[in-house]
Amino acid sequence: MGDKKQLYSFKEACQITGYKDSVIRYYEKEFNLNIQRDEKGRRIFTEEDINTLNYIKSLQEKGYTNGQIKKILNNEEVAITTLETSIIQDQYNKIQDEDNKIKIIEEKLNEINQKLEELDKNVFSKERDILISENMKLKMELKQKCYEIIELKEKLKYEKQSKKGFLSRLFRK
Repeated sequence: MGDKKQLYSFKEACQITGYKDSVIRYYEKEFNLNIQRDEKGRRIFTEEDINTLNYIKSLQEKGYTNGQIKKILNNEEVAITTLETSIIQDQYNKIQDEDNKIKIIEEKLNEINQKLEELDKNVFSKERDILISENMKLKMELKQKCYEIIELKEKLKYEKQSKKGFLSRLFRK
């Protein structure tokens, strides 16, 4: 017996994760998620895909940036952190002078702060791009609604004129 995996539509994935469809499309690219497609090109989400999206959400809620989340998903963050920690510890142990130890710690803290500032700039830039994209989408929808209103006004105007013409012809005779 082959066990059948649970599959979810795009709409179901949005409902389960609480993400908008545009956010999921963005995250698919941002985090290099490999979402399956059906024969018509529509996304099909597995339980693993849903779990990954929920994991991303939980990391965001804990304050991680997209860059950090990407590294965590690729198992890079832990390796880099462990390597950097061991290098710093080795340097620290080799130095006997307390003033030099403090100086090295301050330098490393400055490097970390610079990396954090760089990550913040990257996240802000990407968030701004998402907002701009959402704004353009809303503007396009608004424009479409305006065209629909104009079209309805024209239809209403035409119907008023055609009824008025019929009544005036009826009462003239």
